[in-house]
Amino acid sequence: MSIVQPIARDALHMSRAIALLASTSTSPHASRHPRAARTPRAVAKPTADATFDDDPAAWERFYLTHSRDGKKGHDVSAFKDRHYLRREFSELVDDDARRDPAAFRAALDPATLPDVDDALAIDVVEFGCGVGNSAYPMMRANLNMRVIAVDCSPTAIEAVKRNPEYDERRVRAEVVDASKPGSLEGVCGDASVDGVTAVFFLSALSKTGLRNAAKEIRRILKPTGALLFRDYARGDVKHEGDVKNAKGDAVRFEPGEKIDEQAYRRADGTLAVFFDSKELEEEFASVGLLGACEVVTHTVTNRKLGVTMERRFVQGRFVPGDARVV
Repeated sequence: MSIVQPIARDALHMSRAIALLASTSTSPHASRHPRAARTPRAVAKPTADATFDDDPAAWERFYLTHSRDGKKGHDVSAFKDRHYLRREFSELVDDDARRDPAAFRAALDPATLPDVDDALAIDVVEFGCGVGNSAYPMMRANLNMRVIAVDCSPTAIEAVKRNPEYDERRVRAEVVDASKPGSLEGVCGDASVDGVTAVFFLSALSKTGLRNAAKEIRRILKPTGALLFRDYARGDVKHEGDVKNAKGDAVRFEPGEKIDEQAYRRADGTLAVFFDSKELEEEFASVGLLGACEVVTHTVTNRKLGVTMERRFVQGRFVPGDARVV
């Protein structure tokens, strides 16, 4: 089945999505408690100690920290399921979900599910799958979706496999460090998948890691396939903003130790990169992925801190084409 429809352009999300966007985390994989100061601070300056390198071990430490008993393979509680992707990645879901993406979708029960219909099957690779908070909600919205879920954290992958919805007919979970060259060799063949999804994944990569991941995405996508992603945009309040609470006090959100104008290293060692749409478009075009980004904005209220803020995210759809020299 080819992927030919454009992604939904509206910025409305379901209530669970609003809760996700309203969280005070600066990372899709981070706890929901930011470092926030009640008094204004000067904008952080780059430091010599902050390096723009990929550190997959940091994500493994993160998932171990968020495992309920601190052991590999056990229940990991870090984020809520991303049900809003039924709207944003609508070309991957079935007709009913496309017509009404907000409709409730029950959790999958592998014991009662039919086999995937090969004539209708959609094969998707999810980069940075975490513990399945994107993959499982999407599969609920299309019983003919097959997902190869990859992440650099063995603990996260073990949690995907231990999920009650795990169905070997529909899910294949692999430990993959997508920041490395040729990371999916032996996992996916050339031009073998209909779609690639990346939800707050690209922002976890260095510039070299992003280029390596982009090359692999281009290699594995069918000519009719598409990359669909959402990530952090420059100008987001978590990037460079102070907001006022109800008392008029400034609340500053700090992504971490500043590396350059768009990248930070968090206290747990993970990266936080904020993207410019044009730069992403040029990066993907250089490896033969053509498309466009849009900035999605959403106003949310954090009642705990007493602040209202506008979040900015970059969202895109890219398809295989000729590489451009940029």
